[in-house]
Amino acid sequence: MSRSPHTDTAEVGSRSVSRAVIAGIPWPYFLICAALVAAAGVLGEVPDNLVGGFTVCMVFGGFLSWLGNHTPYLKNFGLSAIACTLLPAFLLFAGILPTRVADVMENWTSGYGFIDFFIASLIAGSILSMPRQLLLKVGFRFAVPVVCAVIVSFVLVSLLGGLLGFGVREAVLFIAAPVTGGGIGAGAVPLSQMYATALGGDAGDYLSRLLPSVVIANTVAIFIAGVYNGLSRSRRRLFIGFDGEGRLLRKEVAGDVDQVPPERDSAFFSSMAAGIVVAGTLYFAGLILAHFVPAVHGYAWTILLAALIKIFDLLPEQLEQASDDWYSFVSKSWVPALLVGCSIAYIDVGQLLGSFTDPIYVLLTLAAILIIAGVAGLTGWLCKMYFLEASVTAGLNMADMGSDIPVLSAANRVNLLPFSQMTSRLGGAFVLFLVSALLPLLARL
Repeated sequence: MSRSPHTDTAEVGSRSVSRAVIAGIPWPYFLICAALVAAAGVLGEVPDNLVGGFTVCMVFGGFLSWLGNHTPYLKNFGLSAIACTLLPAFLLFAGILPTRVADVMENWTSGYGFIDFFIASLIAGSILSMPRQLLLKVGFRFAVPVVCAVIVSFVLVSLLGGLLGFGVREAVLFIAAPVTGGGIGAGAVPLSQMYATALGGDAGDYLSRLLPSVVIANTVAIFIAGVYNGLSRSRRRLFIGFDGEGRLLRKEVAGDVDQVPPERDSAFFSSMAAGIVVAGTLYFAGLILAHFVPAVHGYAWTILLAALIKIFDLLPEQLEQASDDWYSFVSKSWVPALLVGCSIAYIDVGQLLGSFTDPIYVLLTLAAILIIAGVAGLTGWLCKMYFLEASVTAGLNMADMGSDIPVLSAANRVNLLPFSQMTSRLGGAFVLFLVSALLPLLARL
């Protein structure tokens, strides 16, 4: 009779330990690690540096990820990513998570720039390991669902806002624009400055009105991505071309091109070290170009450079493989840690709860995200992409708070990060351009 995986044992050296692991650590040892981290948190002895941030976020994220992955039924709907993204923020809001620990987590995520390191690693590895023919076939095809989703959402949300008495201008400026703007730093913040210049008033006041819709949209996007993942795991095909299981282009377009790079059994330390250097220097190159052309985000330049390197075959296969090795390690080991850090750094539970006092505001925000998810999926499907993957990368990632990882993790589609980053950065830039063109007209309403 087979034994439960929760009680099986395996030999490690001369000792027998449980096969059940949390964050890669056998559960008895993980509990010791968690207890020590908790004790340091209570005593205020968590160091505010990389060691403290890494340890707290990996232990916290590892536990929540394990819990989500072992919850019957709900585990198929992205509960792991949802728990990592939302629960830490609620624990901080409730006063359960010590402020000192939360500060360390926030500094590690955004203050020390780990999120930039993480995304740069994923961009470099996922693009350089991508089949060259796939990159050539995607081309401008991906821009179609992004642009269509933005335009249709602006039109329909403004009409719905007028019908419900919310106002056409308010619906465009405070619902459609921030939801599709690509997050807070690249979306809500520049939008608030544009509004202050064109309409008068203080940018901070406008920002306070923009943030709730961004937070609501981000939360709903994660839930929708989790539902998509549940449908994918259940093998439900609602129609032909609905689910590509992580592949963006449909078979009739992609042909025999393998859209998901095969996983390697192991990665050598020297190869991973080379992957770090390649990812970091590509990111530096993107920042240099952004210095001279600041209208385009550094991430967007990094994506473009990586794509050009791949298209023109400028790197030896050894370095491409090194980038893939490092990408595989990062994407498999650090996602839960980053999610709990993003929860503390970017989610304001007070704003989120306060926004629910206006039901029309909530309704319009929900309508905006459903519209962009549906339109992106439909237009992507018409462009020979899979509906689910197009809806996530060209739709839901437009409505998240800029990091893209929580939504992709909930959908189990982290390998599509380069496309989602195109949506967040280039799509966000398109939204800013569109709003700047509409502001003179909206100012007269």
